[in-house]
Formats: sequence, structure tokens, C-alpha cells
Amino acid sequence: MLIVPKVSQIIFFHLKSDDVEDSVIEFKARVADENEESLIIEFPIDTVTGKVKRLHVGDALAAHFITTTGVKHFFETHVTDVMLGEFPLVELARPSKDEMTSMQRRNFFRVMIEVDIAVRTENGQQFVFKTDDIGGGGISFIIDRHEHFEESEKLDCWVLLPHRNGTIEHSNFIGEVLRLKVLETGRKIVMMKFHEIIESERQRIIRFLFEKQIELRDR
Repeated sequence: MLIVPKVSQIIFFHLKSDDVEDSVIEFKARVADENEESLIIEFPIDTVTGKVKRLHVGDALAAHFITTTGVKHFFETHVTDVMLGEFPLVELARPSKDEMTSMQRRNFFRVMIEVDIAVRTENGQQFVFKTDDIGGGGISFIIDRHEHFEESEKLDCWVLLPHRNGTIEHSNFIGEVLRLKVLETGRKIVMMKFHEIIESERQRIIRFLFEKQIELRDR
């Protein structure tokens, strides 16, 4: 059964824009109505400033909502109509089953992907590595056999997030090393969880992973 936002439920979204500044702003809106083809939402507002956002027909959105059971559902959609009047509304294309990705709020999915991650240790040493996988709860990266990190060590990290539209974002967090796994080549995988990360940075990573999942599915 396809789960979509219900009437009165709040959805959150970001504009899928070539403008990096626009694409990182989060908006929220209440679902006013739904039918077999559309979701009708109230005019959205910026979750930080509270300012109303005017959408236009054709605007592409990366959206999500959370059910009462704590499952977060991600989907992509676009604006099909803007209805002005006493109570302005926006019509969105109803997502199909193939366009939905779900995950438990605390059990974040992971994607095998290689991107740059800059790491700074507590004593100021700096390195650049390649990730092995990325998730909403942590990151793994590859180091050479002569390099080493201790379990529970805290690392200040910046991970590179290259989007398919050519824009590049960076997400910053403090990671805690959980364990190291030695590969047959002698190189090692450092498995790390997010120790300190603000929610907007986590959401930036999750949006990136959601985009990559769609790319992999469409190949």
C-alpha cells in the first residue's frame, strides 16, 4: 500500500534548484486535500524565518514526511498548479510507489559511494580520504595500511556532496570512530558515527543520499 501524506499532515521540502543557496532552505506546509492525482498543500513557509514561500508551476521539490510510527518517507514531486484566492493553495503531483523511499527515523539507510572527506584530528592533523559508504547516522572511509585512528577518537569532518545538477555542497560534523576493519589489501575501513551534527547538516546528507538512490535506480 502506498503511504502518502494525509490531510492536515505536515510535509517538509527543499527546492531542487541549481542555486545552492535556494536548495538548502527547508520549507514546511500542511496538506489541505488530496486526490488520486494530486496533493494539495497550503502555501509553505520557511522553517527558520517563518516567511511564506511563493511556488510556481514546474518547481521541483525533494520532500519528506514522518508518520506517527516514526517512519520517514521521502519523495520527489513538482508543482502542477497554484491556486490564488482567500486561501491560497499549491497542487503537487501525487508520488507513485516507485518515487517513495522510506526509513525508520533512527535506522538510517546507507549508500555505497566514493566522495572526498576531509578529516582533522583533535591534535590538528589534517587528511583527505575517500568514503566507502554514507548514511544518515554515520560514514565509513578508507585509509592506507600505515594510517590509524583509535576507537572512540573524535574527528572534525567535512564531506563533499556533489549533486547531479553540477552543484557541490559540504556537510560538517564531528564523528566518533567506532571500529576499524582491515581489508585483504591491507588498507582499512574506518567506521564512524555522527557524534555531533546539527539536524540541517544531517538532512543535507540524507537529501544527497536520496538523490543518489534515485540515480542508481534509474541506471
